[in-house]
Amino acid sequence: MTSITVQAIYTNGLLKPTTRLNLPEGVTVQVQITVLPLASSGMPSAFGSLAGVWSHLADTEVDRIEQDLVAVRRQTNQKIERLAREISSS
Repeated sequence: MTSITVQAIYTNGLLKPTTRLNLPEGVTVQVQITVLPLASSGMPSAFGSLAGVWSHLADTEVDRIEQDLVAVRRQTNQKIERLAREISSS
């Protein structure tokens, strides 16, 4: 038996997965519910509240966005490291 774990948002009485499921139409599945913790304010964290925001995009589009995010993070880390070196050398 294959097992996958996905996040879903419960709204209007339905669970909506935040990612595409690679399942045949009409297949029967078993669902185990684990409620994810909320931020200390009682609301989902800023990042957690974005779950599913890309669910309408094709997988290739999501992959491209993720690659772009990795590139931006890498550039940001390089800038931070450069600034830290400049600060420590002055």
